[in-house]
Amino acid sequence: MTLRHYRPKPTFYLYALLFALATLWLGSEAWKRGDLVWWVMFVGVAFIAVRMVLASFARAEFDGQTFIYRTPLRKPHRVDRQQLALVEMGGRRNEALIIGYHPRDEQGLVTIREMRYINCVPLEGQGELMDRLLEAMPSAEK
Repeated sequence: MTLRHYRPKPTFYLYALLFALATLWLGSEAWKRGDLVWWVMFVGVAFIAVRMVLASFARAEFDGQTFIYRTPLRKPHRVDRQQLALVEMGGRRNEALIIGYHPRDEQGLVTIREMRYINCVPLEGQGELMDRLLEAMPSAEK
């Protein structure tokens, strides 16, 4: 299989932009009014905006054997097809992939006693990516 790259959907960029604009507006209102309530709202929305802007730089790639999910300020998640345990869509309005996998131990062996999850942002072509991941899963796990 060929290597494919996946980026966040355009609507995700729009949501990140809207939260950034809301942060600017709430910051100016909190500065003008000086009330604690406005500062609390500003901090809450600013936290969400920063997380969304950082998540908008997420990238995924899959070559048929290895899935790699990269986000800023974190080390990349690298999952081989033998580690895959779960691939499903989650969410209501913004469906996104949830990938469950068995991590490797210190010796590099896959341990089935533990399960970790990657919650992806909504990606362009995520339906095709889901199909490719399901196809690559070990047959006993399907």
